Amino acid sequence: MGGSNGKRAEGTRRPLERVLRIHEMVSRGNYPNCSGMARELEVDRKTIQRDLNFMRDELELPITYSETSHGYFYTRPVNDFPFLKTSSEDLVALILARNALGPLKGSALEASLRSGFQRLQAGMSEQVTIPWSDIDQAFSVKSVGMTERDVFTFDRIAKSVLESRELQFEYRKLTGDAPVKRRLQPYHLAEIDGGWYLIGHDLDRNARRTFAVQRMRAVHLTAKRFQRSRDFRLEDHFAGSFGVWAGEDKGTERFPVKIRFRGFAARVVAERRWHPSQEITLLEPDGNFIELTMTLSALPDLARWVMGFGAQAEAIEPPELRKMVASELKRAAGQYE
Repeated sequence: MGGSNGKRAEGTRRPLERVLRIHEMVSRGNYPNCSGMARELEVDRKTIQRDLNFMRDELELPITYSETSHGYFYTRPVNDFPFLKTSSEDLVALILARNALGPLKGSALEASLRSGFQRLQAGMSEQVTIPWSDIDQAFSVKSVGMTERDVFTFDRIAKSVLESRELQFEYRKLTGDAPVKRRLQPYHLAEIDGGWYLIGHDLDRNARRTFAVQRMRAVHLTAKRFQRSRDFRLEDHFAGSFGVWAGEDKGTERFPVKIRFRGFAARVVAERRWHPSQEITLLEPDGNFIELTMTLSALPDLARWVMGFGAQAEAIEPPELRKMVASELKRAAGQYE
């Protein structure tokens, strides 16, 4: 029984998919070994060893075995997978094609394109995030498409991310009066909640920062290359945030957050996983009064979310969040007096 299941799993998992999965596991830096990878990919150790040999000898990937850590690792960063090297033109084409698929929702062609899109993106998952699920939220909305300026900007940004080249641009914060010149080593381009964001190392502030692409102007791609930080992981970058904006400096304070919800808000909040650190406590047995706790490093996105529930949400902690919400609600109420 065990042998036939192994053969069936190995036969149905395509070699390319398996090699990409091995590449992802090795890239995490956790020193995976043959036995562990074989269990996760549901194949035998010999298959994994053949894949590793192929990656080292044919694809010339710098993969080797650590005797001290008892697992495999890359001796240098691998930013481009050899036979899935993506150009900026490829990336812009994917974005444009993705935005044009609205009329196909629910069709067999849409399902096929969804699968193909995800396979294409697998080769650049370390540098670009384009969640297909967000498309589903836009199918009923008429898309105005990308302007020529948008395509030009995306092309330069894509080149900077894929080729590890420094970027210069003018950027205006939502709270700023005028654009400011910025210099960035871009690590990752991500689509989050329908907006595009560029994450990287800000050279002038010597800190990791997130920029909304739609507020970037006069984008200039330099010839200066940089070494992409090996400790950058998208999930770690957003670990302390509730939305896009995180406390991005090292040593950023983490806030224990406590919010209480009543009525329909309590039921809506209890139905979803809003953040990995969340815990929900029933304050009334019927679930109409709950308490949500989380640990975050940035509060503005959370404050806007809380205000969206009106009188059915109350920010309890930290005091900064409570004051932020109360102050904004008072200003809003003043407009109706």
